[in-house]
Amino acid sequence: MMKKFLVAITAAAMLAGSYGAVFARCAPLIKEGRELLGTTKVSKADQDKARGLLDEAQKNLDAGDHANGVKNANAALDILKKK
Repeated sequence: MMKKFLVAITAAAMLAGSYGAVFARCAPLIKEGRELLGTTKVSKADQDKARGLLDEAQKNLDAGDHANGVKNANAALDILKKK
């Protein structure tokens, strides 16, 4: 019984740790994207698309969906950082 308890605690700790890592990346990525919007020279269409992705990433973050928030923020950064 003690072994099952330790396995459950370990699994919960691993899940919480990975969740925290995603959360910790989400907000800084959105912030970086918002900063790049004002300084990067990309087309108006690309700016609008990146802004939409960042807005969606923020909605994901607010809803607790950090994995999709990171995905959308990274997609926006890809648009803003392309040469």
